Amino acid sequence: MVIKVDFDLTMSILAHNLICLFARDLPGYSHSTDFTLFNKFLSMSGSVEIKSDEILVKMKKKRNLPALLTVMEPFQRKTISILGNRKLNNPRL
Repeated sequence: MVIKVDFDLTMSILAHNLICLFARDLPGYSHSTDFTLFNKFLSMSGSVEIKSDEILVKMKKKRNLPALLTVMEPFQRKTISILGNRKLNNPRL
């Protein structure tokens, strides 16, 4: 049982740190709690469509979507080698 507790703790710390790294680039949200960031950004519904030459990410309109799209702008049309050199495309909805 010790291994399971250690694994759960490790995954919780990893998730916390990943959310903090995500929030660091969002203007005005760098000191927000994990719960707030999850509700405002990560719980958005949307879809991912993988085509032969691109990966299309469609997100539902939400009040905080412009901040998320601004942070994602440097990744627009970026080639992702691990996914067969497809380009990431996130259209503004």
